[in-house]
Amino acid sequence: MDAGSLRDGLLAISGAAATLTGWSLTMLGATVAGIVSSEYLRPAGRIRFFYLLFLPGWAFLGTSIFYGDKIARRFAACAFTRDQKLMEQIGQSMNSEYAQQRLFFQLAVLVFGLWIISLLIWWVFARKINAKH
Repeated sequence: MDAGSLRDGLLAISGAAATLTGWSLTMLGATVAGIVSSEYLRPAGRIRFFYLLFLPGWAFLGTSIFYGDKIARRFAACAFTRDQKLMEQIGQSMNSEYAQQRLFFQLAVLVFGLWIISLLIWWVFARKINAKH
């Protein structure tokens, strides 16, 4: 593989990782804003424990962001070398870290999906909904 196509591939991985990092930061901000906002439904009783799903969700998002940062740093390091073998090693690391970043992002989406489904089920079947005022 020539250096130009290798750099193009690394650029593609870096761009995809940056997109996932952006989505992770957006989800993190949205979930925090949803909890601290003054106008949201406060479930009563045991259903409130579903809000504990935010903790692993945030951990998964944080881990996804961590891998995205590693990819960005490796891509920056790649700009300072002309050594083909070193660039291939960097590319292998970036590829494996991107797979990890995607995995943890998908786990976060799964956790927040479980939360929203549980909230929806509660909202549909609850006898009385207490809105925080």
